[in-house]
Order: sequence, then structure tokens, then C-alpha cells
Amino acid sequence: MSKNNSIVKYVAGAFAWGVVTKFLDAAIKFLTIPLLLGYFGKEEYGLLTLAIATNAYMHLLDMGLNTGGIKFFSQWLASGNYNLVYRVARTNISFYLIIGLVNSIVLLFIATWGRGLFNVTHGEFVTFRYLLYILATFSIVNWITFVFNQLLIADERIAFTQQMASVRSLLGLAAVGATALFKWSLIQYFVTYVAVHASVIFPYIYLCKRRKLISSILPAFYWEDFTVVFKYGLAILAMAVFQFTATHSRPLILAMFSSEGVVILTEYRIIEVFPIFIISIGGMMLSIFLPKTSRAIQNNDRRTIERIAYEGTKYTSILVALLCFPIMLSARELLMLYVGVEYSYLSPWLFLWVFTLTLSLHNSPVSSLVLATGRTKMLVFSSACACITSVVINMMLTREYGVGSAVIGYLIYIIIQISFYYLYFNRKVLGLKSSKVFKSFIIPTCLGLVCFVAVYFIKIEIDLLILKIVVKTIIWGLFYLLLLLCFKVVEIKRNVQL
Repeated sequence: MSKNNSIVKYVAGAFAWGVVTKFLDAAIKFLTIPLLLGYFGKEEYGLLTLAIATNAYMHLLDMGLNTGGIKFFSQWLASGNYNLVYRVARTNISFYLIIGLVNSIVLLFIATWGRGLFNVTHGEFVTFRYLLYILATFSIVNWITFVFNQLLIADERIAFTQQMASVRSLLGLAAVGATALFKWSLIQYFVTYVAVHASVIFPYIYLCKRRKLISSILPAFYWEDFTVVFKYGLAILAMAVFQFTATHSRPLILAMFSSEGVVILTEYRIIEVFPIFIISIGGMMLSIFLPKTSRAIQNNDRRTIERIAYEGTKYTSILVALLCFPIMLSARELLMLYVGVEYSYLSPWLFLWVFTLTLSLHNSPVSSLVLATGRTKMLVFSSACACITSVVINMMLTREYGVGSAVIGYLIYIIIQISFYYLYFNRKVLGLKSSKVFKSFIIPTCLGLVCFVAVYFIKIEIDLLILKIVVKTIIWGLFYLLLLLCFKVVEIKRNVQL
């Protein structure tokens, strides 16, 4: 098999399994969230969301080590330096063991003394405290799983990690079924939910041992070898702090500043499912192609850099349009099908959130190029400006716009970030023409918008919601494909290789 065919097979396999996993996970959430919401009620389900959001912020402790581990493990495996892989992997276990302990201590601290942090009643905080205890119990296992995940991705076993994610989603569905069947409490369900997510470590360890990616699962202390990975992780820590804060602080801010209590978190959770699915697809593409951009930057391969920036942006924009516009077109119907007509009032905020993703995700190819340069100083500055502004806006607008304040804050965050790319990074860092990158984005996106407007004003009267959504999506998709071909944005006979 030629090198090109091998790369195509790897990318196609990883992407295909990734898409299957994301669709399966989204479908299961689409089914289970309304069930859990109806079973536990708004208040208890809001506590579930708050607990997950609180723990999610602890992932900042990773310090960028996950990306650094994949990067260096890939290089060492390619060069056959397995002894170095073994030493650093076992030291990595020690590092994540420490992080897991810190994570547990912080959660226990919040559970004991964090009553005044959130706008919840005393009874709600008692339940919330037990949820944090459960997260603290499984924290170490969840963190150590990162080590084996890094090794498998570096060994180009992304398809396997996606397969295990699919199994995990199915087990999560089984947990919801068991909850309804055996009338479990919120605590019983949450224990099962967290245990299911932690169980993925066992097949990970098995394959790592089988592939001879690790000599032992016992911690070790080869800190000198580990330093190169640690320093790389620290280099992107500041940027990660601001990006993570902008993303994961939104439900926490809603809980702190809203007068609606934890109910507003239920609204946030409802409209979050669709954007998270789209973001996961976009992030998956970034992960798959990041090694390619790193090689191009390292070799100063201008032809490849420009093709990734211009051609990559165009095809990424088409993919994003295919993901976003159907959801925007049927936002109201999706919410009615998802959680009932009583939540259809959230459709404008779902629309705006998904529209914001068309602005952000098209920039994935250029973002990967900038990250590959290692010039993160201005990235930190732009992330800080965008994060602080979006958080302040979210806090100021929470009482007036409720859950919509989080969406508006995110829109401002993306606009600021994208502005830095077009006004600075494209030209100063990558030597690209911003106008050409913008053209690669705006043409396929505007064609998608034209199709959206046309289908929106077509009165499709179908009582069955899911059939109505399918019909609208098919009409939009066929119209969009026709315009792409007519304007020669894509050519069927052309074989584009990035």
C-alpha cells in the first residue's frame, strides 16, 4: 500500500468512526435527556448539569499535556524509540495520578464549603454534595485514562478509541433504562453513569499492552525525560485557561447570576446538545489533520500551507454548512421533538448558537496551522480579550435574557477571536491573504444561507415532526448541492488532496 493510500485509509477510517460515534452519542442524548428530565424533574436534572459543569472546569489541570503527549509519543513511536515511550508513559501516569488527587480534593472542598457559590436551596445542595463525592471517587481513574488514550491516538488507533466511545454511549443508555426500570434515585443513576465512563480504561490498557505501547501500568518517575512534554503543555496552558473558561463558565455564571435557580441550567443543557455535536465533529477534523499542518510548518512547505488554508477552509465551510443550516432551519421542530412544545421558546437561542458555529468552525484549518507554528503569545492575548469580554457580557445580560446571555456572550467571544485571525494571524504569522481565506469561507456559507432563506419561506405542512424535519433537510441539501455545482465551488471530477 502506498503512503498516500495509507494516509487516506487512516483519515477515512478515523473520520468515519468518529462520525458514527458522534451521531450515536447525539442520538442517545436526544433520547435520554428528555427521559431523565421527565423522570427527575427540572431541579434535580439541573443539579446533574451543575455537577458535571463544575468538574469539567478541573480539566484545566491537564495543562495541555494531552496534546503534548500525543505529539511526542507519535514522534517517538515513528522513530522506534520505545524505551523513551515506556519511561514517559509511566511518568505520565504519575503526573495524572497527582492531578486526579488534586481534582478530588477540590471537589471535596466545594462539597464541604461551597454552599454559597451557587443559587440553590439547602436541600438541593445536599444532593449536589453527593454528586461531587461521586465525581471525586472516580477522578483518579478518569485522569489516568488520558495516558492510554494518548498512546492509542499516537499509534493511529483513533478508530478504536471511537469504537469504545460508542460502547460507552450504549452502556450509558442502558443506565438510563435501568434507572427507569428499577426506579433509581439521582444518586444511584449518577454512580452508574460515572462508572460507565470510567470503565473505558480497561480496554484501553488491554490494547496498549497488546500493541506494546507500555511496559507497565505502575507509576514511574523519569522526570527528566518527561520534561519535554511538560514544557510543551505549559506553553499552551494560558491559552487553554481562557478558552476553557469561555466555554465552561457559561453554566456556572447562569447558576450564580440568574434569579431562576437551577432551572435555567436545564434550559442551557437542552439547547447545548445540538451545538456540542457540531463542535465535536469540527474538533475531530482538527485532531486528525493537525499532524499534517505540523509537518508543513516544520518543512516550510508553502504549497501545502496555502492549500490547507484556502482549500481546507472551503471544504470545512461546506461541511460546517451541512451540519449547521439543517439544524437552524428546523430549530423549533427539533426542540418540540426533543423535549416538547413547552421548550420551543428556546429555538431563537438555538438558532443563534448554531449560527455562531458557522463563524468559528470554518477557521479550523487556519487554527491548526497557527498552533503548529508554536507562536502562542498573541493567541493567549486574543483568547484573554475574547474570554473576559464574553464572560462580562454573560454576567450583565443573565437577568434580562436568561439562557440567551450565554449564547450572546459566546457569539461575542467568537467574533473577537475570528477578528484576530483575519487581521493578524493570517498575514503576520502564516503569510496568507486574509481576503482569499475569507472568500473560501463566505462563498459556500452564503450559498447555504440562500438555500436556508428559500426553504424557510416554503410552507411545508406536515403534522409528523420528524418527517417534516427530514423533508426540509432534504430540500435544503439538494438545493445546496445544486448551487455548489452551478457556481463551481465543488467539481465532481476533481480530486482534492490536502
